[in-house]
Amino acid sequence: MSVLQKSISAGLIALSVAGALTAAAPAAQARDRHHDDVWPGVAAGLAGGIIGGAIVSGSQRPVYVEPEYDYAPPPPRRVYYRTQYAPRCHYEWVENEWGEAYRARVCPRY
Repeated sequence: MSVLQKSISAGLIALSVAGALTAAAPAAQARDRHHDDVWPGVAAGLAGGIIGGAIVSGSQRPVYVEPEYDYAPPPPRRVYYRTQYAPRCHYEWVENEWGEAYRARVCPRY
């Protein structure tokens, strides 16, 4: 969660609490019965807490991200061993200077 989102969430919670307190706060009067004015304040506080909690918990919900799978590495190359004491010759197709193809025997030099 970024700093901007945290700041906005905190501001909305503070605004909700302040609005609930001002809406539920009665005008100052000099009387002895305070029990009648407590329950609206408690209800407003609970409502503000529920709304603020829903805002905060909704913004911190984990988000599912599809994993990226890596492909398996290719198998290692096969190694073929040849005997070094006997040169192996093979035939290749070769072209002469007029473009005619013919087979030539090629023997490696060691």
